[in-house]
Amino acid sequence: MKRLYRIVCLSCLLAASLALSGCADALGSVTSLTAVKTDLSMPTIKGVKTVVDRTSVGFEWQPITDKRVEGIDVYRALATGGAQEKYEKIATISNRYATHFVDTSIRPSTTYDYTFKTFGVLFGSAPGQIVRVKTAPPMPAVNLVKAYQPDPGVVKLLWTPHPDPRIVDYVVQRRLESGPWKYLDTVKGRLSPEYVDMSPAKGHRYGYRVIARSADKIQSLPSRSLDVTIH
Repeated sequence: MKRLYRIVCLSCLLAASLALSGCADALGSVTSLTAVKTDLSMPTIKGVKTVVDRTSVGFEWQPITDKRVEGIDVYRALATGGAQEKYEKIATISNRYATHFVDTSIRPSTTYDYTFKTFGVLFGSAPGQIVRVKTAPPMPAVNLVKAYQPDPGVVKLLWTPHPDPRIVDYVVQRRLESGPWKYLDTVKGRLSPEYVDMSPAKGHRYGYRVIARSADKIQSLPSRSLDVTIH
């Protein structure tokens, strides 16, 4: 009976050992997808073309034919023109057939440097060419023409419709005295030229400004600020 018990226990331990070994192999294969060593024979991204907007940049590159490649890592740095640029990995494309990438988390009027690295199961490439892009400046400000009180406790704003055809609405902001700017309302339609504020409190001074916005939420520079003292 004891001998049978020992055989059963040994069988259980052997099965558990094999199961743990299988888990370790599986975990190892997953971990190895992250390149830990550079292989200079791995292909780099070539023929990079860009399309630049105010808050986004699109990339296109030549197809990768090397079957060792599992994907592409994208790196970005604020351009300083020196060797101290700090690159940050901003995306991993887990498909070697991909030939496009769009970065939508950048600022207008800013210069960035990008580089790409391919990776395989065990190794990664050296960084590819440095691609420098400069984003377009912000859209010009709305011309806020007038802010006045047509009646006590009511403020009316008038502005010139923004000339950019991509504009779809206007964000109206208000501040109390010299406090921070706060969202007040949204006016839809590029050709809409006015807004009426029915909520100011008597005896206070308010500042108003307007920001134009495109369909993809790109904002113009703020308009000038106009103050109104409520009576």
